[in-house]
Amino acid sequence: MMETVVWIVLAIAALAIVGSAIGRLRRHDIVWPGYVGLLYDRGRFVRQLEPGPYIRFDPFGHTQVKRVSTITQALSQQQVELISSDQFSFRAQLTPVYTVTDARAFVEENPQTHDPFESHYPAGIGAMPFYSQRLDATLSATAIEAAGRVTLEEFLADPAGALARIAAAIADVLPGARIDGVLVTAVTLPPETRKMFTEIERARREGLASLERARAEQASLRALANAARSLSGNPELAKLRMLQVMESARGSKTFVLGDSADLGTLGGADGKA
Repeated sequence: MMETVVWIVLAIAALAIVGSAIGRLRRHDIVWPGYVGLLYDRGRFVRQLEPGPYIRFDPFGHTQVKRVSTITQALSQQQVELISSDQFSFRAQLTPVYTVTDARAFVEENPQTHDPFESHYPAGIGAMPFYSQRLDATLSATAIEAAGRVTLEEFLADPAGALARIAAAIADVLPGARIDGVLVTAVTLPPETRKMFTEIERARREGLASLERARAEQASLRALANAARSLSGNPELAKLRMLQVMESARGSKTFVLGDSADLGTLGGADGKA
């Protein structure tokens, strides 16, 4: 009886050891929403994994899952030295925005300085910042060409419109991805250029202010001329206006009505009211 119990205990222990060993040989992976997984076996592509949990048996650790974000995101910002058509030099900070459409092509056909798809789960769900030397070179070249077609004033008025052709020019640089646009996140002018544009804008504003003052003076003169014509053609209206002024006047005032031959005084004997 005792021997039977011992054998049962040994069998349970053996099963536990075997189960633990098998459990250690299984690989658990989770592909989160907004990502796709690429399963590789010793460098060879096996299949694409959609979002969800996955368990695979890999006793020798030959398989690997690369996670690729399919969410629209921005590449690293790049500062480019540009020259406008009127020969002004300035700097623009450009940020391409892209969306991965073919995860396998994006991983396998883009030269990278490091593997950007080794996500760190669960502490930080997301790939490391992607960097492509080929994209940076193409982006700089197309930006310089686009900026050379417009003046600096036109570029500052509509930076996105001035660089609208860049997205189409770099569309083929990232296989497996769609370039959704290029954002101009900052424009830096040299100090002397900023000062010149400030003086130009100040002069423009001062000219507008002078123009508005001249318009106001002309309107006032037109109103006075219209009033004078109305009074000269209607003497009774002129007398009525004089009476209104007399009524509203304060202190001692002298009013002269009519021509010099008909001088009269209003008020007391001294001609003051």
